[in-house]
Amino acid sequence: MHRNSGFTLVELIAVVVILGLVGVFSGLFLSTGVRGNLAAATAENNAQRGQVALQRIALELRDVNGGPGGAPTIAAGNSAISYTSSQPALGGTRTLGYDSAAKRITLTTDGGTPQPLVDGVEACTFGASGTSADYNIVLTVTFRLSGTNQPFSLTIKPRHAIANPVSS
Repeated sequence: MHRNSGFTLVELIAVVVILGLVGVFSGLFLSTGVRGNLAAATAENNAQRGQVALQRIALELRDVNGGPGGAPTIAAGNSAISYTSSQPALGGTRTLGYDSAAKRITLTTDGGTPQPLVDGVEACTFGASGTSADYNIVLTVTFRLSGTNQPFSLTIKPRHAIANPVSS
């Protein structure tokens, strides 16, 4: 008797189905890893951008000694703060502001062109608390970048006694 060697149709279909399932699960596993890697890279990039912006804002606000009219001015809606600095290199009236249309925090010197400190800002507020009577003025800045859930926040106590910030 002669035996035919080879595979039956049922065996071939079973192999194709098994290989298809292995391929689908491998693809899901790889795509999950790639998505996680991209999310981690985005979070790292946002953390670096936020940290650089916080350092620059701290440099600006640490040496506040007054503002237009003698006291720092916080704009209506807490979207900007105008001040002067005791540092000669940071002279003139300076304004840290939040441009909600462009989604960025900017620095403007003596009414010049706003220079961006950080882009992709979803929300930002500037504030002040305390009184000049007890030399306890504290300036605060809080912002949130696109793609992050946690806000970046900074609290600065100026090195010099300043007048109570005023609202415009």
